[in-house]
Amino acid sequence: MAAEGYRVPALEHAIALLRFLKQRNHRPWGVSELSRGVGVNKSTCFTILRTLQRHGFVAYDDTSKKYSLGTALIELGGAVASAASGAIVAKPFLLDLFEELRLTSLLGRRVQDKVVVIDKAEVLDDFRITVPLGQVLPLATGAMGRSLLSRLRESEVERIFRSEVVAGQRARKGAVLARMRRELEEARRRGYAESLGEIQAGINSVAAPIFDHQGHAVLTIGVIGLGSALAPRSLPRCGRKVREVASLITRAIGGIEPK
Repeated sequence: MAAEGYRVPALEHAIALLRFLKQRNHRPWGVSELSRGVGVNKSTCFTILRTLQRHGFVAYDDTSKKYSLGTALIELGGAVASAASGAIVAKPFLLDLFEELRLTSLLGRRVQDKVVVIDKAEVLDDFRITVPLGQVLPLATGAMGRSLLSRLRESEVERIFRSEVVAGQRARKGAVLARMRRELEEARRRGYAESLGEIQAGINSVAAPIFDHQGHAVLTIGVIGLGSALAPRSLPRCGRKVREVASLITRAIGGIEPK
């Protein structure tokens, strides 16, 4: 079914109210005005507004009895802007990395428990590795995901590890988890993660995390290549370079690398 087929009326009304307030944010609005403005009955409008207020998405003025946009939207907007600005700042570094190593270079961003590829630089040869923008990768498997996972709290790491152990691995779950923990510890120690054919056989990769102003790993940069182009013996050299570039991007966006 197309996405348009899924509708939650109360959520649709809440979005309409937020958009109405955004477009007319020169002054607060009362319930009756908002009800007429978005075509929702007054009782429903009031209930939705109170819910949005409880979560900080709208603010209520006791004196005027009117509503305006809330500060929670600033926090969400700031997170989106930070990720977008980080990607813009990272672009020239990504291109420089590609020019030096001549390997497909990727920039990824953590989205919940996955990594999404948001930018890339790749060779234009007929025979090449290509990764589409928007490609979703796991956190616990592969260099890009592992580079971010290596900087998460232990409780988060364990939750993600256990959720990514697939059904076919359950018979040897303990051994799989032990290997994953070992690989993660190596990534922490080196400052970059390595992967040998995990996501796809014959394709190797290295990646390093990029940190924001709070020291959180929000982006990851890495390179991938066929085993002939990115052989196991060359992973440490490429990994150190990727780690160096990640550090440069962290500083460029005003981030802080944790000790």
